[in-house]
Amino acid sequence: MPNLKNITRTCIFCRKKFEQKELNRFVCKDKTVTLFNYHGRSFYFCKPCSLKVLGELTNKEYKRLDHILKKECKGNNDNVAKLKEILTYVR
Repeated sequence: MPNLKNITRTCIFCRKKFEQKELNRFVCKDKTVTLFNYHGRSFYFCKPCSLKVLGELTNKEYKRLDHILKKECKGNNDNVAKLKEILTYVR
């Protein structure tokens, strides 16, 4: 039996690589962030970054996350607030 490699993905906030099972997976649907539903292009957040988003972000981190989500979702919605709402129920 061949050795199977661990599937690694990159967290979009800290840009570190993790195994796929250690990450939270999200997708943009209708220009808003939702949990992954097996359709569309997805992106990942690691657990430490998820906790950081739920906690207090500095102004610089908030702007950076907002820019990343606007780029992923191709919209000007308040996706940071939506992401925080989703993360409170994912944990």
